[in-house]
Amino acid sequence: MANAAQKYSQALFDSVPEEKQLEEVKTDFDEVVKAVKALPVFIEFMNNPKISKGERKKTVEATFENVSPPLFNLLLILTDRHLFEEIESVYNSFLKVYNAHYNQEHAIIESVYALSDEEIQSIGKVFVKKTGFSKLLIENKVNQELIGGIRVFVGTKVYDGSVEGQLADLKNQFKERTIS
Repeated sequence: MANAAQKYSQALFDSVPEEKQLEEVKTDFDEVVKAVKALPVFIEFMNNPKISKGERKKTVEATFENVSPPLFNLLLILTDRHLFEEIESVYNSFLKVYNAHYNQEHAIIESVYALSDEEIQSIGKVFVKKTGFSKLLIENKVNQELIGGIRVFVGTKVYDGSVEGQLADLKNQFKERTIS
């Protein structure tokens, strides 16, 4: 379904004529996915073969009537093609296209304690320069196993400046020396 999710997300992105509306689509899509995740019975309803296509469509129309028109059309298409259960995959693909458009990426900073906004901004500036992105959407997660330092995840890359990571490197160096 990954290919189909990419196809639908790209079609949604391409159907949005202007930047302002793109922000509205993204905001609405965030809320749609949040609502669907919070209510798993909705997906069960949408997958139930005993429910007619017309009933499913009416439910989507009534539930999501206030979302932006391009997103509303996508929801109807997914409903019509019995693919509504893939809404999260389409959303994740859309986020990739959206982030690429704005040259931004999600980043997670793991630290032993919750970082202040100033610390997060400071680290963010360093990693914006290091990665070449225009903007990083940063989330701070506490991980006390790090012992100290930080570990930063940007996309698929990991930058490990933690004490735990340094100890693991040291352990590997000792192993290599004892083997040779």
